[in-house]
Order: sequence, then C-alpha cells, then structure tokens
Amino acid sequence: MEDTGLMIRCAKCGEMNRLPGVHCKKCGARLDFEAAEHRMMNMAQKPRRSSGAVAGKLGLAAILALVIALILWPGQMARRTGDAGDARNYRGKCARLIDALNRGLPASEIMAEVEINTHLQELLAAQPEATGFAGYLKDIGAHLTAGQAEVFVAIGRGPLTFTGHFMTRPEEGGLVVTGARAGHLPLPGLAGRLYARTQIGLFRQLTSEARIIRNLNAAEVRDGAIELLVGGGD
Repeated sequence: MEDTGLMIRCAKCGEMNRLPGVHCKKCGARLDFEAAEHRMMNMAQKPRRSSGAVAGKLGLAAILALVIALILWPGQMARRTGDAGDARNYRGKCARLIDALNRGLPASEIMAEVEINTHLQELLAAQPEATGFAGYLKDIGAHLTAGQAEVFVAIGRGPLTFTGHFMTRPEEGGLVVTGARAGHLPLPGLAGRLYARTQIGLFRQLTSEARIIRNLNAAEVRDGAIELLVGGGD
C-alpha cells in the first residue's frame, strides 16, 4: 500500500522528504521542522482571513440589498379628499393669491386638505397617458396635521412605482423640509432635504403653487388646513 504520510521540503535542495525522516534523502541536510511548522500555521490562518473578508462582503451586499428593497417598496399616504366644488374653491384661492402678488399686495388664504387633494387628483386625471419607461406622475397628495405638512408623490416607470414622502414645517416665514422617505427608506434631516431637491422637477405642473411658495411671508399648518400669507411680487 502506498504511504500517504506527511511530507517536508528540504530548505537546501528542495527535495520532498517523507516524515518522520530527519535528514534529506537527496543531499543529507538536516530538515528544518520549525520553519515547516511556521508555514503550516500561516496556511491555516489564511483561510480564516479570507472567510472574514467574504463575510464582510456578504454583510455589505445584504445591507445594499435591504436599502434597494426599502426604496423599491412603494409607500402610501392616507389623506382627505372632497368633490369638484372643493377643487374649484382651491383654484379660486390660488387665483386670489396670484392676483395679490401681481398687484404687489399682501394677502392670505386658508387652504383645506380636501381642497388641495381634490385639485391634485383632477390634475392627475387630466395627464396624457404614459408610455414606456418615461417617468410620469402617478399619484400626489398632501396630509396636514398641526405643525406639519406632508407631501406624497408616486412616480411610475414602466412596471415600477417609486414613492416619496416629504415632511415640512413652517419656519422663517416659509415651509422647510425636515425629513423624507424614499419608498420606505427614512432620510432624516439633511439627507431628506437633498432628496427633496432632486424631486423638485416633479412639481413643474404646479406653476401657481411654486410662485406662491416662493413668495410666502408666513405659513400656519393646522389639522386639515394650511394658512398661507404672501406679500409683494417676485
């Protein structure tokens, strides 16, 4: 039967020798068992280091997969809606604020959540039908609670829907973003504000609202309504 004992290489001539021999069978030099032991220990440690690196990469990949899943997981928002009369009331209030801006006069209006959301739903219904993977506004709405206005948008791209929540509050005469969510991924503070800036183009249809927001002197958010005060023209 073939002997399958351990082998050791001679440091002098390179010949492989079978243990438990003490001298090299080729050149007679004494075999260096201590150096061989060190090499074996190093070889045993390398797989452990490699497995640690693999575990780190797998952990990073898992975190990245979780972030992507949270972004792709569409969010929803409950809101109050009304009827066509509420939408007309909203448009009339916007027109009065724009007229005041054109005249350089101060003015204020109280916008109810039902009025805002009904008007937005009418805008969505009037959109041309979307085709392909070009992004289109799939849903938009607002939810007003004491001290905070939350804006929700859903963008369709082919079979996918990307949603965003933007939390704002009155501050320094206007409304500032305090946080956001991309899908279900929370983006507090600065991250939320930066994300909001990337989504400003979604509201290009809301030209009157954009002008009113730019010229806000003050805002007060109540449960189910928001009061806007403008002054002067831009």
